[in-house]
Amino acid sequence: MGHCVRAIIGVHKDIQRIANDWFAKEIKLPQGYGMIFLTDALLDDIGELFESANEPSDPETVTSYLLQEYSFHTKLAYIEADYFGGIGTQSGILYENGNISIPLCSGEGAINILLRELGVWREVNKDEFNSLNLGVYRRMDKWIK
Repeated sequence: MGHCVRAIIGVHKDIQRIANDWFAKEIKLPQGYGMIFLTDALLDDIGELFESANEPSDPETVTSYLLQEYSFHTKLAYIEADYFGGIGTQSGILYENGNISIPLCSGEGAINILLRELGVWREVNKDEFNSLNLGVYRRMDKWIK
């Protein structure tokens, strides 16, 4: 079974603010967290802001802008997971107070490191990823309709 997601995770109130500002759909997660998928449509919407200011609007720049702007007085994690048949990659970055607090990390356990730093606690016999039930969200398109 595959897993292909790009998302921002943070405490519910912070994710809700992003969702409201950009007309995105928040997915509520356990432990008071929320998640927004960074879909192509959302990246395009934010990219239009850059284009109107004659700035480059590649996905990496847009994602960095979003995390930097919305991480003041909070922590936000950007995660990517792309797996199929048990083979793939995971990576992410953590912003806090408008700055990168954990630079881009990748490889096995990278997402758990970021979630732990966000404050996610591990339930019995689960890692941070599974404690937030993130395994349910294997494909972004299924959850954004």
